[in-house]
Amino acid sequence: MQKLWTCPKCKRQFEKKNQAHSCVSYPLANHFKNKEYAKGLFGHLKQEITKKIGPVKIESLPCCIHLVSTYTFGGVWALRDRIRIDFRTDGKIKTKKLYKMIRMSPNRYLYYFDLKSKKDVDAKLLQWIKTSYELHET
Repeated sequence: MQKLWTCPKCKRQFEKKNQAHSCVSYPLANHFKNKEYAKGLFGHLKQEITKKIGPVKIESLPCCIHLVSTYTFGGVWALRDRIRIDFRTDGKIKTKKLYKMIRMSPNRYLYYFDLKSKKDVDAKLLQWIKTSYELHET
């Protein structure tokens, strides 16, 4: 595994030395103010990723919550009655559960899903997330 560069100011880790980023810290709890339902869903998602895919570090930024392995593989937004997750893959995903898809390059796709209940964090979603989690290693 490649040694990561640690920003001396914010202590976030990156593959590239002096990686451009924001050092602004944002308390994780702020994402969930008046959004208790979303907080529970996020906790469940994090637990399932950790249990079935691998270790996940949480980086709370003003824009969203980053899901990090050795790199940022996904993002989460807390909404009042759900959470929205995004992640990248190298192949197309065909499902009616999809909120939005953006083709980033010939073989990279960015997917957004709205998770409205714990049952939405199913084996298929976790497989797609695992692909994103491992994508950078290939």
